[in-house]
Amino acid sequence: MRLSTLAGSRPVPHGPGLFYRWAVVAARNPRRVLACWLVAVAFALALSPVLLGSLGTPPLTVEGSASARAEAALARGVPLLGREQMIGVFHSAGLTAADPLYQHAVEGGYRALQRQPGITSIIPLPRPGGAPAGAVPAGPYRPGALPYRSPDNLYAFIGVTGSERDRLRRFPAQRAALEQATQRLSRGRVSAYLVGTTALGYDVRNIEVADVRQIEGVAVPLALIVLVVGLGGLGAAVVPLIMAAVAIVVTLGVFAVVGRVAGFDAFLLTVVGVVGLGVGVDYSLLVVSRYREELDRGLAREHAAGVAVATAGRTVFYSAAVAAVAALSLLLVRVAIFREFAFGAFVVIVVAMGAALSLLPAFLVWWTPWLDRGMVPWRRRSYEVVLSDEGVWARWARHLMRHPWPYLIGAGVLLVGCAAPASALRPYPDIQRQTLARTSSGRGLAVLEGDFFGGAPGTITVLVARRPRTLPPKVTALTGALSADPQVAAVISITGRDVTVLGAVPREAPDSPRTADLVRRIRAQIVPAAAPAGHQVLVGGPSALLVDAHHEFTTRLWWLIGLILTASLVLLTLMLGSLLLPLKAVAMNLVAVGAGYGLLAVCQHILPGGVLGSAGAVQFYLPLLVFAFLFGLSMDYEIFLVRRIQEIYRATGDNTYAVAAGLQRTARPIFLAAAIMVAVFAALFTSRILEIRQFGFVLMVAFAVEATLIRLLLVPAAMRILGRWNWWLPSLRRKHVHRSRPGAAPGAGEPRGHPVPDPGAGSGDRPGGAAGARGRK
Repeated sequence: MRLSTLAGSRPVPHGPGLFYRWAVVAARNPRRVLACWLVAVAFALALSPVLLGSLGTPPLTVEGSASARAEAALARGVPLLGREQMIGVFHSAGLTAADPLYQHAVEGGYRALQRQPGITSIIPLPRPGGAPAGAVPAGPYRPGALPYRSPDNLYAFIGVTGSERDRLRRFPAQRAALEQATQRLSRGRVSAYLVGTTALGYDVRNIEVADVRQIEGVAVPLALIVLVVGLGGLGAAVVPLIMAAVAIVVTLGVFAVVGRVAGFDAFLLTVVGVVGLGVGVDYSLLVVSRYREELDRGLAREHAAGVAVATAGRTVFYSAAVAAVAALSLLLVRVAIFREFAFGAFVVIVVAMGAALSLLPAFLVWWTPWLDRGMVPWRRRSYEVVLSDEGVWARWARHLMRHPWPYLIGAGVLLVGCAAPASALRPYPDIQRQTLARTSSGRGLAVLEGDFFGGAPGTITVLVARRPRTLPPKVTALTGALSADPQVAAVISITGRDVTVLGAVPREAPDSPRTADLVRRIRAQIVPAAAPAGHQVLVGGPSALLVDAHHEFTTRLWWLIGLILTASLVLLTLMLGSLLLPLKAVAMNLVAVGAGYGLLAVCQHILPGGVLGSAGAVQFYLPLLVFAFLFGLSMDYEIFLVRRIQEIYRATGDNTYAVAAGLQRTARPIFLAAAIMVAVFAALFTSRILEIRQFGFVLMVAFAVEATLIRLLLVPAAMRILGRWNWWLPSLRRKHVHRSRPGAAPGAGEPRGHPVPDPGAGSGDRPGGAAGARGRK
């Protein structure tokens, strides 16, 4: 079976389709189009300081949950405790807490902190066997009631008011005031730390911002190397990177404008950067490949750009639609951080699509003379030799068409084997101890946990509400039931305005599975059995917030999977005019996700030092995030491959020939695009944050599997076996008039919307030959 025809055969005239007309207009007015995009980029860069100032901590509060209602009720009923209760930690390696110099330094630290805006109260906790340190009375705490034992440490509860954004903005000054005063008054012998949601989030944010620069510094050179090797030269390689950079910068400019009235999590930078680089390169690579192919056919630049956008650009539009739906599905999760991820991914996908369909054709027409600059020596062969019947992809296509069953079965067994270990993974919350070990809040957390007081930052608040101007309810039975639980270290009581608050200090950290079980036990057993009758009871606090977030992520995961699968099936069915192909695409994407997680479970046992976390543990929101991103991004390859096969099938009516020719024509761009995604996600390994490394590993493996085992092996083998059933669609099947082979005279009923492909004429490598030279004149 021969896959090639004459490279210079005349294409069938194209019709005035919307995508074609749009691209030709952009190509005929390159200066205006480029000027508009340059203005957008300049505006976005000017606003970048605003965006950096609006970055905040990860808001994991689940809207409408019991923990969210408890937080609001606590702020109203006990204003002195504020919206958050941080822990002040004092530690000395050479002094005991009873030393006068130690006491003097602690009291000075309290006074300096109290003068800071946003501090509502400072409640010193009693030292072991003694009274509280500091001028503020101990209030509800009794000596000996709390579990810490070290004579070198002192602690205090610190009430902080304000929104999450306000607390984050004020935190650096609050921390500096406490640490500097304590260090100065103790002559450097006592260290002070603040530990809490804001403190931990502030340090994580700074690490994330620094990591973004480091990740980009690795990802961009890797992507450039892959593009130079794959496209054969520097002139063609820089085009996809420029498009990706434009998409990222303009998207960040959009969020900088919104950042004037709203804050964003710092992880948004990573999401926009990684997704923008991935889709920006992918989308532009498809269009550039087709543009170079049409130049080689002999088309003029403007018409080549029009045909590229009418074919590959249409595929980009469909791919972006699927990816955008996958991103917006994250809105199902009632957590603010996921809404930020959803809008961040959605905006960068739309901007990247817009750049590929408008900026790119204008840029290509202007950049065409430089496309072949900087060619690498081993790619100086002619276009026809690289992708003729003697090319590696042509030989692979013919071999696969002759032996589809062995490859289908072998690859299927291998993928199922890779996915099997994923069943051992369990999603758990993680407060980033390893990441924060060298930060101020991390050192304070280590002191707490080393003194058997690691549960203090996750104190569980049990709020018993009462009607206005009524006596406080009797909570003796509830206090006793909480104290009797083996996982409760101490119980404290505070009476506020129309509410009584019981604080149950867990024996373990807030992200411990035993602490999560304690929260569930308080809600399901202790409160119903011991709470005073007729009073509303809410259970909140940081530990309860993590439990609610974990429940939200695990339950919404199935809703999100169902929505993405349904939307993908509908969109792919409309795009491809087939029922079996969308079902196959969805099934294979699920296998790729499973393979990524399965290999993560395996590598957690192999890699030393906890590079990918503890064996069997994964950050609790990662499965949901990875599924949405992978499904949206990897569908590009399916649409690109299958639409090219469909294009050839409609022109020839020969399924086997169409699959082989389509594979030959798209294998190189698909492999190259996936290699870039693998390089980008491999760069995430440089991050100091565990879930970013896990995120990068799963997506890196999944994209490698997508581009090799699935798109270049399983998909064509399955389509070869299915034959004409590939294009079966009940009652909506459209009839097409085919011609027998490329190169034959077009029939009267042949579609005229775009040039009929010559399956062996090339797939978008560098333009060559006389025809290509004519198109570039």
